[in-house]
Amino acid sequence: MRRGWIGLATLVMLALCGPVAAQTATPAAEAPKPAYDGSYLKRATLIVSDLERALTIYRDLLGFDATPIWEMSGNSYSYTVFNVDKAAKLRGAMLSAGDTQVRTLAIFEVKGQPLTVPQRPRVAAVVVDTRGRLSKVMEAVKAMGLESFPTRPLKTPEGASGTEWGFVDPDGHLVVLYELDQPAPPTPR
Repeated sequence: MRRGWIGLATLVMLALCGPVAAQTATPAAEAPKPAYDGSYLKRATLIVSDLERALTIYRDLLGFDATPIWEMSGNSYSYTVFNVDKAAKLRGAMLSAGDTQVRTLAIFEVKGQPLTVPQRPRVAAVVVDTRGRLSKVMEAVKAMGLESFPTRPLKTPEGASGTEWGFVDPDGHLVVLYELDQPAPPTPR
């Protein structure tokens, strides 16, 4: 008998409130997602031959905030992990994208050792959301005479659309820029 009253109450509610009540019914609770237990990405590092020239692109043109340039000591772990000759000099700067993505890109200059960045195939890329400045950046990069690629439409896995475009910086690093039609907030780091 109780089941009949619940069914009748639902019908009365639908009749009085219309289809809105049916649409706003609370869905069944989803199982909670397990807590993330993996690693976090802190930063990527580019090795360059001229730090000021690199900052002209990454800080001045793309708009990243840069820490002051510092010189690394001869016992820096960077000599070991980047396979830099101990006779070479290392300087660096960290780049941030505002307060949300802090020190997510480092640029280290090596003086006194030749650099080679593989070009076929290119083995790494810096991917940057230009946030409404893609046309301005494209013009400046082309004026610098850097190698660039055709633009193409972009469709993200989340369904957003926009434009993507790439160029090669003076040290041979691939930089892929994109701009979404509906800008999204930055991913916290």
